[in-house]
Amino acid sequence: MENKTINQALQTLTEAIQQNIENVSSVADTSVKFTGKVYGKGLLWAGTGHTKQFVLSDGPERFFSSESIDLSRDKSYHINKTEVLSEKELGTSVVKSNLREVGRLRGLVVDGSLSVNSYLYYDSHSDRLGLGTDEPNAALSVADNGVEVILGSEDFTKGIVGTFASHALAIKTDNTDRITISPSGDIQLGTADQPSIKVSINGKLAVGVSNADPNVDLHVRGPVRFDNHVHMYDSQPPQGGVWNQGDIVWNTNPAQRKFVGWVCTKTGSPGIWNVFGEIR
Repeated sequence: MENKTINQALQTLTEAIQQNIENVSSVADTSVKFTGKVYGKGLLWAGTGHTKQFVLSDGPERFFSSESIDLSRDKSYHINKTEVLSEKELGTSVVKSNLREVGRLRGLVVDGSLSVNSYLYYDSHSDRLGLGTDEPNAALSVADNGVEVILGSEDFTKGIVGTFASHALAIKTDNTDRITISPSGDIQLGTADQPSIKVSINGKLAVGVSNADPNVDLHVRGPVRFDNHVHMYDSQPPQGGVWNQGDIVWNTNPAQRKFVGWVCTKTGSPGIWNVFGEIR
């Protein structure tokens, strides 16, 4: 009977102590102190659902929270008295990250090489930018369907635009080829299956000549074909080759009692040539 009375008294005291602990004021004279094996110790909230934790963990040392941490408005995280994260900004001391996705950017400064979606590449060592290639062959290279179009400079003396390998280059308007340059350098203006285009030259035109004669508009080094007839200069009519009626050879040694030139009067090889234009 005596033991039962003691046990009841101890139970009553325990309940009173527990109740006082639960109702204790949040204001304390000293901090909560953990000694001995401190890892795994901290604050535990047991009750409904799983136990909520805010405890010290090791490997490496850190505080572990089983729940989200919600800061009050206008508050932020600091390291060594320096703000590193607020509601809307990363601190200026944050210089390295492994961000995988960001929203809309208003500005971006990148120091070093850059890769965007394995399509756009910037090589900081060569200062070259590639679209569709990670090995650009000029300041700007665009690779598409196996063709690399380059834009840059050469030998510090001239700018270049073209293709890097043996591919033709076309300049288009209205999705139509207007100027086509073959891999060997042949140039074609317009296309046979499109209406004829107009080409205007505001200046002098030289063909096969390094320095155009300023006194003429057209300076041609060799023979020309005019209205499907050849015009050329020589000291005598052709002795071989195929020539057409109406072709003309202008005499390079005109003199009195001689002729201005020869005209082909019958197509052949070399055809029949007759003099014309006696000089008196």
